[in-house]
Amino acid sequence: MKLSKIYSNQDKKFKPIFFNMGLNFIYGDVRYPENRKLDSHNLGKTTLARLLDFMLLAKRNNKSFLFANYDIFESFVFFLEVRLSENNYLTIRRSISDSSKISFFTHQEANRNYISKPDREWNHFDLPFDRAKAYLDSKLNLTAIKDWPYRKLISYLIRTQDDFRQVFQLSSQQRGKDADWKPYMADLLGFNGELARQRYQVSKQCDDIKREIKEHQDFDEKNASEALSKTDGRLLLRNQELMELEQFINGFNFNEIDKQTIEQLVADIDEQIIHLNMKEYSLKNSIYHIQQSFSEDNIKFDPKEVRQLFDEVSVLFSEQVNKDFEQLITFNRAITKERNSYLTQELIENQQELASTQEELKALNEERAKQLQFLQENELIGKFKESNNRIAKVQAHIINLTHQKQKIEKILELQKQQRTLRLLLDDIEDKMQNNVAEVNNSKDNTFSKIRLYFNEIISKVLNKRGEINVYLNKEGNFEFQAEYQDNSGVNTSESKGNTYQRLLCIAFDLAVTRAYFGRNFPTFIYIDGVFDSLDNRKKDLLLEVLREYSDIGIQIIATTINSQVQELTAPLTEDEIVLVLHDDGQTGRLFNMQTW
Repeated sequence: MKLSKIYSNQDKKFKPIFFNMGLNFIYGDVRYPENRKLDSHNLGKTTLARLLDFMLLAKRNNKSFLFANYDIFESFVFFLEVRLSENNYLTIRRSISDSSKISFFTHQEANRNYISKPDREWNHFDLPFDRAKAYLDSKLNLTAIKDWPYRKLISYLIRTQDDFRQVFQLSSQQRGKDADWKPYMADLLGFNGELARQRYQVSKQCDDIKREIKEHQDFDEKNASEALSKTDGRLLLRNQELMELEQFINGFNFNEIDKQTIEQLVADIDEQIIHLNMKEYSLKNSIYHIQQSFSEDNIKFDPKEVRQLFDEVSVLFSEQVNKDFEQLITFNRAITKERNSYLTQELIENQQELASTQEELKALNEERAKQLQFLQENELIGKFKESNNRIAKVQAHIINLTHQKQKIEKILELQKQQRTLRLLLDDIEDKMQNNVAEVNNSKDNTFSKIRLYFNEIISKVLNKRGEINVYLNKEGNFEFQAEYQDNSGVNTSESKGNTYQRLLCIAFDLAVTRAYFGRNFPTFIYIDGVFDSLDNRKKDLLLEVLREYSDIGIQIIATTINSQVQELTAPLTEDEIVLVLHDDGQTGRLFNMQTW
């Protein structure tokens, strides 16, 4: 896989760039170095790297120059022609306005222009992003690194300025976790990346269990087994206490000790007493009036006394009148006798009912006094209440202890899983250790080739040894290291400097690409600022390496500026310079327009 051409639907603003199959330089010609208002970094060398990455289906990034300045680039449609193999090309079409839809067309000739190609003639037109990535992955067929999408590799092949800080970890990966890149790097270098992936996965499960144990562990004892024993003992005692309390409560006659029932009973008795008191009063009142009526029934009228009174006043009192009065009195006495007979019967009945009522009142008052006395038996009722309250507290404690036991049992189960995972981690680490030893000891594998090519580049350019080491760190994970050594084999601190760190990255990318040469692996790399800050003699030596690798068949796209190559012993050739950018107006920039 190599890059053949990149162009757009707006030639005047973005001119087509044709790439050689070997060495390509994006050359920045700073023509006005004395003008400090101009900046060679604004010409577009790094911008081209980001554009190529976008065309190889990097996800849309709103911080990217294309979308941070959307109003400027909205109308652009870009085309990238990729050489899959001899006489086998693939053109990728991607617009800015609808960057999630990608089109593809395969062809046999290079340097084609499909700006005006009708939609229906594309092999695949406006594929959704995920389907487009899957299709491109299948067409590139980069199977030398199994089980990894092509995008993992592309990120290393197109390094921008920020990606030269670490040899093995790109700037975009530094915000993530080691698990996001170390398994891939292990596979890339010829180790077992699947073991690394498994270890990170199992390690994460261990961390999750550890966190879950901490969330459940709210007891004082550090030892869960000890905590379970104590909890079981406390549950045993509390259940025994509950049983004794329940036996005590069940021994009571709840009909007799139910205070509410007793109070209701007393209230009913009081109501009956009130009713009987009223009845007693009524009966007594009736008896009194009957008795009174007996004394009031004696006739006080005497005809003789009336006659004497009339004689004294000289009024005639005839015999007939006297006779009538006597008859009236006789009649009255006869009626009174009969009424008194009824009253006597009523009096007897009232007196009997009064006696009965008074007897019932006496009984009710005695019952009321008895019930009130029972209610006043505070010690017995208090003990009953205390027992009931104690039962509620003991039951609540048992529930809490039961929940505590469940938590402890959960922790013990988690600890069991944790031990199993630790055994699995140990087993994986043993396999990784064996894998590291096996790969390191081999003299004819991918890793040994990368090591040799890496050292060869470093030795040629810097006259030092270049060393790549892979080992397991104290956590049992892969650790990757690239360093310089002097001729006596002592590690130097030069790898910590920016300039030599950049050279380590370049040497690594070249060594990897060469080690995989001839397999289903990309044969291009993009080096941004290839000669930055190097001594002139080192630039000459590095250029020799670049030309040697391009002669082998590796396509190298590198950026530089004129001030970095003026002292080269073997200057860049016209064929090697595929694009010249300059600071003499907007026509010298990658995009022929005002800066954004």
